[in-house]
Amino acid sequence: MGRIRVKNKESHYKYYTLFTTMKINLRKEKVVSFLKELTIVTTGVLIALVISNFKENYQVRKYHKASIETINSEVEANYSSLKGVIEKQMQLHDTLVKYIETPIVIGEIFGRMGGLKASELSNAGLDLYKRNKIDAIDFKIMSILAEMDYTSNIVDGKLDRLVNFVYLNILDSSKESKLIVSLHIKDVLNSEKHLLKIYKDYIDKNIETENNKKLLTTSHQKVALDSVSL
Repeated sequence: MGRIRVKNKESHYKYYTLFTTMKINLRKEKVVSFLKELTIVTTGVLIALVISNFKENYQVRKYHKASIETINSEVEANYSSLKGVIEKQMQLHDTLVKYIETPIVIGEIFGRMGGLKASELSNAGLDLYKRNKIDAIDFKIMSILAEMDYTSNIVDGKLDRLVNFVYLNILDSSKESKLIVSLHIKDVLNSEKHLLKIYKDYIDKNIETENNKKLLTTSHQKVALDSVSL
């Protein structure tokens, strides 16, 4: 009977050990399974974040590039338009001075010159550029665009004062009134020439420089291809 008890104890211990090992292994498997699932989920989240960041960064770069291209086109168009207007206004000023002591009224002088020419300037660049993410903004460009916008508003204000005076004195032929008109035109021209210089500086520093870089890159690529073909 003592031996049977020993055997029963040994069997119980064996089964207990086997069951304990099974429980430990089962827990290990659950832990491993949980860790695998956690790894898969974490990896999926990380991949999603990377893709999201990539898409966001791509959209940021895409918008920044588009905004710069739009601004460059706007500045070039404004420069060309303003340059032509300045030439017309200078001719108007010279004609007004020529007839300053004649009985010809101010309205007739303006009529002979085809009226007062004013440039239709677009100033959407600053608002467009400000919509870029803060880390994509070049504050030198932002400052130049702000100066363009500010100077353009000054030009508009001076043109309004010129137009108002001419309207009130359109039938006046006096030297004094013509002199005041000529001073108004010179005042407008001073601000327009300043704005034209801002446009020109931007074109030289940003657009022409970028075009030269592209030409240089294309040239290097062509040389490299020629070297490979040889």
